[in-house]
Amino acid sequence: MKYQLDDSYIDDISNALLYRPNMDSYPLSFIGCFITSDNWDEKALKELKKKSGAYFLVGLQIDDNEFKCLDIIEGIVKCQPEDVNQVVKLLDISPRGLIGIDVNDIKNLFKREKSYKFIQTHIANAFETDMIKNAANELVGQFPKNLNIKGLLLGMESSESPPLDTISYIVAFIAKNVIADELYTYYCTSISDEHESFRLRAIYAEDY
Repeated sequence: MKYQLDDSYIDDISNALLYRPNMDSYPLSFIGCFITSDNWDEKALKELKKKSGAYFLVGLQIDDNEFKCLDIIEGIVKCQPEDVNQVVKLLDISPRGLIGIDVNDIKNLFKREKSYKFIQTHIANAFETDMIKNAANELVGQFPKNLNIKGLLLGMESSESPPLDTISYIVAFIAKNVIADELYTYYCTSISDEHESFRLRAIYAEDY
């Protein structure tokens, strides 16, 4: 883990952005996300990478059609259409929390495995006394049974900066309840504008 104790560093370049083929211009970002069903081809992706200045590209697969992993992209994240923005938020690892990672960490994660799947859980209830524990249980419940996970990126987002014991609990809970021969994991935290809320976002490598 990397502890981000000072968020005074602000970079105008986004860590992750979603690009569509019909955009008039491509804002700069380190990670270029695109929806695989939007008729992107190798030529269009090379142009996207060049114009956006992206360090690497990640395809978001929102249907059952397999996307050919072209050499120009780093990996695929499978998700539901309504979760696209949540995947981008997870990959947008700006220095805005106690625990931070950088773009190289995500690149290394995709070097580990090419295909990932997105899951999340969100609790927004001021009267929920066990918000953290319930969120962790709900997230673990979404992992397929008997899945040997090779890679995992987990983002914790809350309305207030979580204390270290909360972070340690989640990390330990995930490690205890996820099957993994050799788990390659990154964790990061961020602050939400939503009052009394806690969200866990994750992408994990599918390896049955």
